[in-house]
Amino acid sequence: MAEAETPTRSVRTFCRICEVHCGLVVDVVGEGADEQVVKVRPDRDHPVSQGYCCVKGLGLGALHHDEDRLDTPLKRVDGELVPISWDQANAEIGARVRALVDEHGPRSVALYQGNPTFFSLQHTLMSTAYVEALGSPNVFASHSVDVNTKFHVSTEMYGLSLVHPVPDLEHVEMFVCLGSNPLVSQMSVVTVADAAGVLQRIEARGGRVVIVDPRRTETARRVGEHLPIRPGTDAYLLAAMLHVLTHEQPLDLAPARAVARGVDELVAAAAPWTPERAEAVTGVPAAMVRELATAYAAASTRGGAALYCSTGVNMGPFGSVAYWLIQGLNLLTGNLDRRGGLLVPRGAFDTLRLSDLVGLGRFDEHRTTDGRWHRVAGAFPVAALAGEITTDHPDRVRALFVTAGNPVHSVPGHDLREALPHLDLLVSVDIFRNETAAHADYVLPATDMLERSDFPASHQSLQVVPHAQWTPAVVEPLAERRTEWRIFSDLAIASGVRPWGTTAAHALPRLNRLLARLPRSPQLGADQLLALLLRWGRRTTLRELKRHPEGVLLPPTEPGSFLGSRVATPDGLVDLAPADLVADLARLEAAEADLARPGVLRLVGRRDRRSHNSWMHNSAYVKQPDGNGVLLHPDDAAARGIVEGDEVEVSSPTGRLTLPASLTTDVARGVVVVPHGWGHATTGPRRARALPGANVNDVIPGGAAHMDPVSGQAVMLAHEVEVALVAADPEVGVGVSPASG
Repeated sequence: MAEAETPTRSVRTFCRICEVHCGLVVDVVGEGADEQVVKVRPDRDHPVSQGYCCVKGLGLGALHHDEDRLDTPLKRVDGELVPISWDQANAEIGARVRALVDEHGPRSVALYQGNPTFFSLQHTLMSTAYVEALGSPNVFASHSVDVNTKFHVSTEMYGLSLVHPVPDLEHVEMFVCLGSNPLVSQMSVVTVADAAGVLQRIEARGGRVVIVDPRRTETARRVGEHLPIRPGTDAYLLAAMLHVLTHEQPLDLAPARAVARGVDELVAAAAPWTPERAEAVTGVPAAMVRELATAYAAASTRGGAALYCSTGVNMGPFGSVAYWLIQGLNLLTGNLDRRGGLLVPRGAFDTLRLSDLVGLGRFDEHRTTDGRWHRVAGAFPVAALAGEITTDHPDRVRALFVTAGNPVHSVPGHDLREALPHLDLLVSVDIFRNETAAHADYVLPATDMLERSDFPASHQSLQVVPHAQWTPAVVEPLAERRTEWRIFSDLAIASGVRPWGTTAAHALPRLNRLLARLPRSPQLGADQLLALLLRWGRRTTLRELKRHPEGVLLPPTEPGSFLGSRVATPDGLVDLAPADLVADLARLEAAEADLARPGVLRLVGRRDRRSHNSWMHNSAYVKQPDGNGVLLHPDDAAARGIVEGDEVEVSSPTGRLTLPASLTTDVARGVVVVPHGWGHATTGPRRARALPGANVNDVIPGGAAHMDPVSGQAVMLAHEVEVALVAADPEVGVGVSPASG
């Protein structure tokens, strides 16, 4: 008799690779240790993504079963990482942490949270709770590499780092998009499915889309008008637009004065920045600047308009000033908190009100040991971490926990790599061994997103279409993988943390220990906390979300629901002229001549639809790009004797790397494009190591001299570089740079 086929069960969940959180259906066969993810497909019944999903999300099954995954705790013994038990790992790490805290104080311990941390409610809560329960303020986070500028500006203008008005893309008449490529990477700090398709619908209904970027991106080739601009100069363009609207046109400022302070100071700041002055720096003709500003104002009086920027602006030299000017322009023109402009969603529970109640999302008294940097969105800038390790201050960092991150690879320059040997303890919590784990004393295996329950709490206030979805753990964790909720809870207990403290986060490890005694796993604690938050929000319940695993729509965001009622500044008014941002305008003048120099090559980055930072490069499902290369304008290449396919050296005072060149007129003259996240030749999982490429951060300078002075953001773009042909060495038959002999 034929053996019966193992039945397939289908579980609805959602992707947590980016802000979109596309709905997925995962087909699973088997039970327990024999479970196999056989297919991941888009969920056509999801109320928002409606069957949309990128190839990376469909590869989550391959990620779950990847043979290179971390499956057991590892300890470094005689230079090699060897397997140990969880009991041994927790006991040894806890004892070492306790000894360091007892001898050197709680600031001797620090935490770095990588990007995936913030796509997991459990992970965000418990990793932060661990160091706070120890009494340390030393949280560092990946958002200080790509989005600190936005968090800082929002805290100053609106009172909370979580406030980021999202464009009403279904009604907007004119959308101006700076430094973003939605077709490839969706939209940062905005939750919208199929962003490129949404932009196409704006044009289809007669609206206008303008893409401002040094490169004619994949998005610009498909939708809208492309406005090329020199790298790092977006703030000059925005200042000139503000000049046109407040000094050349009769803009009624009375409505802005009713909801904001600093209106006159903001207008005065724009006075010197004429379109002609901006043209010399940006390369955008003055006539185009005036037309763009005038059209934006006209659309504002009709259906509404929205200015939006993403990482291509955030990561530049003036990211904070640019985001401030965007918020100011949106408010002065009456587009903030209105239909067709920008709205501030509430979510399933009002994350803004919750943050205000529990004291999150504001600036606090904590500073780095040199007093220079404060915490933004609850974290110090990671570009300052190396200095906190190597300083001779008694509170220097001696133990570092890195969770879901690879700062050795993703932080610019070499300072952090050189600082790690000064640590007494380095622990990596991750799903793969990476370049940072190569320095670790212990490496702990975490779960992937199919192995834990979740709710997209941190993105509730960013949804263009408000909705809620809860997912159970689709499959049991393989081998000895554990959720971060359990990992950090157990480490906290092993480290002898205080049972109570000054914030709710301190209590989480002890709460979880109590919940662990219940019939299910410690993961239950996170779901119980979520149930309480949803009940408080009164828009849905965990019980309803379990009945509707595809997710539920929430009431749409109402215009007029933010200004005058939910602004978290002390007086309830938006601050349009924060002192440090007004003062930082002096840097625009100081850098003006340098940015306008002809013949200079400046570096920018880009992404590929098949890739996501560095941790996706080992995917067996997604055919990765063939490494990274250098994009150049043909005229810049010809001036240097470079033709298509040549090996070239990209160099700066920080370092140099060798990559193949591709020539395209999609790149403006004076622009060098090199994708980030590559270069795994010596460390990392096997498939990633086999990929060609180089780490662009080797030529990007790090340290305090290259941080946005307002927000602490690492400046990653618009650095001057040299590009030279790599000549063939006839004696050894390999490429060498003429500059390096």
